Amino acid sequence: MKSNGLFYFRSLLVALTVLCSLPVYTQETKPEPKPETPAVESTDIFYLCKRDRTTRWLRAYKLENGKCQTLYSKEGYLQIISSATYFASCEGVLHSVRKNLEEGQFKCTVAAKYNVLELE
Repeated sequence: MKSNGLFYFRSLLVALTVLCSLPVYTQETKPEPKPETPAVESTDIFYLCKRDRTTRWLRAYKLENGKCQTLYSKEGYLQIISSATYFASCEGVLHSVRKNLEEGQFKCTVAAKYNVLELE
């Protein structure tokens, strides 16, 4: 099944590209805590959602061409769940998915972006 391998490879490539573009934080350098609700003018929002030993994350960000994308990571797979012209549209999708996760007993918090996500 070449298509499954190609999908996995493409997902891994997208994940690595996104994660490599994020700032690196060590244990000595902690980012300032952010409020639970990101500022309206923010063009890069990252949520880390946890339930028991399951971790998922969501990210909405603005691209260089002015458009935006919303990413969702579930069980090690990265999915682009929306692309839009206006950031408010991507932000709306992000908050909708976050709400669904929280209804499923996940605890979502605004988080600093990480270069490496620890999977349990």
